[in-house]
Amino acid sequence: MKNVIIHKLEKYVFTEAQLKGAWARHNKGKSYRELTNEQLMALAKKIFKNASHSELEEFSLDSSWRTKHDITGKMIADDDSEADMHTELIDTEEPKVQANDIFIDRMLQLECDTCGFQFYIGDLSADITKLTCPVDGNKVKQIQKLKSLNQITEK
Repeated sequence: MKNVIIHKLEKYVFTEAQLKGAWARHNKGKSYRELTNEQLMALAKKIFKNASHSELEEFSLDSSWRTKHDITGKMIADDDSEADMHTELIDTEEPKVQANDIFIDRMLQLECDTCGFQFYIGDLSADITKLTCPVDGNKVKQIQKLKSLNQITEK
């Protein structure tokens, strides 16, 4: 069984049965078994983005409907293309390894042209030409975009 996990401030779990049901309701032609791992994760994201608040509660980990058992298994694919979420596809019939908590940090590192002061902002698409140094008010330049996945594991 392949369940999809979306990590945000909350974890949402979409079971294979829910994914199959959504696929059957909205797609004709291609069978569910033909979907790639990437397509399964995209389907879960689509369900997530279109869900009502009450539906989100159903998908939430530690709700009446989802337990730690639903996120325990072998990770077979993951997707980090969204700025504010990390998505995993796990096989719950594989060796039991509980999913880690993952926090995604994305920052833009900037430096002042005049004083050399370096700082970070969270908006990767910010118009740098409109930003100024917080120390002396002069122009800044981009040094690099940083992205890291920080995993928090229980000890």
